[in-house]
Amino acid sequence: MDAFEEVARLFGFRMMEPAPLERIEVLRAKSGADVDKEIYSFKDKGGREIGLRFDLTVGMTRYVCGRRDLRPPVKLAALSGAWRYDEPQHARYRWFKQWDLEIFGPPSLESDAEVIEASYRLFDQLGLGRVSVRVGDRDAVQQFVIRSLGVGDEKRGAEMMRALDKVQKKTPRELKSEYEAKGFSSRDVDSLLEFGRIRDTPEKVLSRLDEAKVDAPTLRGLADSLRERGVQAEFDLGVVRGIDYYTGMVFEIVDGEHADSGSLAGGGRYDLLPATFGRPDLSGTGAAGGVERAVLSLPSKTGTFRQAVYVATAGPKAHAESRRILRRLRERGVASESSLAEKPLSKQLEDADRAGASWVILLGDRELEAGTVTLRDMAGRREEKLTLEAAIARVLGG
Repeated sequence: MDAFEEVARLFGFRMMEPAPLERIEVLRAKSGADVDKEIYSFKDKGGREIGLRFDLTVGMTRYVCGRRDLRPPVKLAALSGAWRYDEPQHARYRWFKQWDLEIFGPPSLESDAEVIEASYRLFDQLGLGRVSVRVGDRDAVQQFVIRSLGVGDEKRGAEMMRALDKVQKKTPRELKSEYEAKGFSSRDVDSLLEFGRIRDTPEKVLSRLDEAKVDAPTLRGLADSLRERGVQAEFDLGVVRGIDYYTGMVFEIVDGEHADSGSLAGGGRYDLLPATFGRPDLSGTGAAGGVERAVLSLPSKTGTFRQAVYVATAGPKAHAESRRILRRLRERGVASESSLAEKPLSKQLEDADRAGASWVILLGDRELEAGTVTLRDMAGRREEKLTLEAAIARVLGG
């Protein structure tokens, strides 16, 4: 949460809290009537149909569309809870925390790049530099479906594009069987799936698109902007996301070491949602990620907090003195705790290890008499006797 608020500040996003309750018709504006199956809904005392928010974008969009006094571009950020009526499983919960970055204003390739960069910097700040940023383009896929596959009907074209959105859940054989039943040829499905497998550096993907005679001005512009911003991204034509929602650039951020957690974040350009709230003059681009999924990726990279201190004591006098030591540590900004009840020193050290403390300050009768403490480095298992001030300085890196 601290890292997200810092990134929002660095990029000029203003923090806000969207409403947790929305009218059902407002929630349907983003995902259609099918959203009723995925949300918690009820009637309030006035007989109105109400639902708990399933993401933060809807509330943020409704807010901006109702504020004609705001001068675009409007950059908003939020981090809060959301609810989905889903089957709980690994990395998927009925109540979860989500972060969200949105930019509202005229369509702008630089706004798209800004959202991607801010999302990338968040994971970099968390120590997850290994994440992969995969950028797709709905327009490029649509061109391929129309020009190469000859699917001119808009609804049938969108149905074809949904096949790419189902690749993670179904085998090619299952997809071909499903789409043949819908009247599509097996050859067209094979061609589309092959097109969706194009994933490489921006330069190589753009070269492949040139060979396929697909114009991709958005990807071409993003390649330059992301390179200048220092964002290492792949272009992946299999990334299409929400067929009925996104209208242009789309992207996902994944952690290759925790593929079972799904995408850490995703987003893209959506130009239709503001229009449903009466603002066809506004376009939107944004990104959102699950806090829990990011946390699941953290342990193998970041370990414990560098400055966490556990104060372990032996004897009632030392236990009473620990309160003064904790106050001194916390006043200096050091995260610290101790046992709330007297217990054997061995049990306290087990608690310190379980809590992930980087340091333990040991205090007993001998230390009280000498006016010192024993500072233990939990990583190196080294101990030394120091004054309390010297121990705090050591913890702070002095």
